[in-house]
Amino acid sequence: MQTLNKKADVGARRGVWMPAARHAERGILLIECLIYLGVVLVVIGAALAAFYNALDHSKRLRSNAEDMTRALRVGEQWRADVRSAAGAIRVEKGQGGIAFCIPSGDQEVAYIFSTNQIVRIKSKDGLSEPLLTGIKRCAFHQDNWGTVTAWRWELEFASVMKAVRETPAFTFIAVPSAAKNQ
Repeated sequence: MQTLNKKADVGARRGVWMPAARHAERGILLIECLIYLGVVLVVIGAALAAFYNALDHSKRLRSNAEDMTRALRVGEQWRADVRSAAGAIRVEKGQGGIAFCIPSGDQEVAYIFSTNQIVRIKSKDGLSEPLLTGIKRCAFHQDNWGTVTAWRWELEFASVMKAVRETPAFTFIAVPSAAKNQ
C-alpha cells in the first residue's frame, strides 16, 4: 500500500536511517576533538619551552650587560687611582690572591683579587667594598714604554653558560702621574 502523503513517507525513512548516521558522525567528531586537543597541547608545550628558553637567555644577557657596565666603571675608578698615585705602585702575590697596592697621599688603596671576586680596600678608614664577582682571571702587569711606566690590568669573567663563543675580557691601562712628569 502506498501512502499519498509523501512527507510522512520521507519521515519514516529518516527515522530508520538517520540515527545510525548520527552515531557515526558523533564518534568521528569525538576522535577528531581528541586529536585536535593533542595537537594543541603539543604546540602550546613547544611554545612555552621556546618562551622560557628565550626568557632565560634574556636574563643572562641582562646580567652580562650589567657585569660589563660594572667592569667598565671599576676600570675607570682603577685608572683614576693609578693616575693619583703618590709613590711606587706594587703588586703582592700571596696564597689568598693578588693585591695591587696604590699609595696615594696619607692612605693606600688596594685592589685585591681572591676567590673569584675583586675588592677595593682603603687603608686609612679600612673600608672594603666588593667591586666585581664572577671573575675567572685577573692579572696586573707593569709595562715599560721608553721612559714611561704604565700599568695594565686584565680581567676575564667566568662563563655561566656551557656553550659560550667568547667570555667577556677587559684590559685597562693607566700611567701614574709621577711617571708622566719624568
